[in-house]
Amino acid sequence: MKSTLGLVFVLLGMFSLDLQAQTARLVHYQGTLLDSDGAPFTGTTDLHFAIYTRPMAQQPIWSETHRNVPVNEGRYEVLLGSENPLSLSFYEYYLEVKAAGTDQPAQRVPIAGSGFNYRMQFLFAAYTIVWLAIFLYLVTITRRQKKIISELELLAQSSSSQVTT
Repeated sequence: MKSTLGLVFVLLGMFSLDLQAQTARLVHYQGTLLDSDGAPFTGTTDLHFAIYTRPMAQQPIWSETHRNVPVNEGRYEVLLGSENPLSLSFYEYYLEVKAAGTDQPAQRVPIAGSGFNYRMQFLFAAYTIVWLAIFLYLVTITRRQKKIISELELLAQSSSSQVTT
């Protein structure tokens, strides 16, 4: 029983690691880019993205640069995490966007990490542990039931042998 339980936990751990590798770590981001005159920019440009833990923090916890991003009437969209994998949690962060070749000052906007995407492996592990506990409980009940049945059969045999003698 103990070796079976150990094997189940090893397989569960291997499956959880595989699930973590499949979790999407991308964030779709849409933004607006203006030129130095304040008019919507049209063309392609390099965009540098950085995420900070505080509005005035000096060091980003994550950054990546997207090259030749198409911008149409000031609007662009990128998948953050496609160049450098993201690993955010439930906390509030600040995203800074800098465009190459513009003198616009970079502004930081608050964003919130998606707990669903990045904590899915923990949810899966919790459900697996609950189902494993239920399974083991049912196995224990079945074994106890078989033991009780065998004891009742022994009692019945011993009582029937006492009645016949």
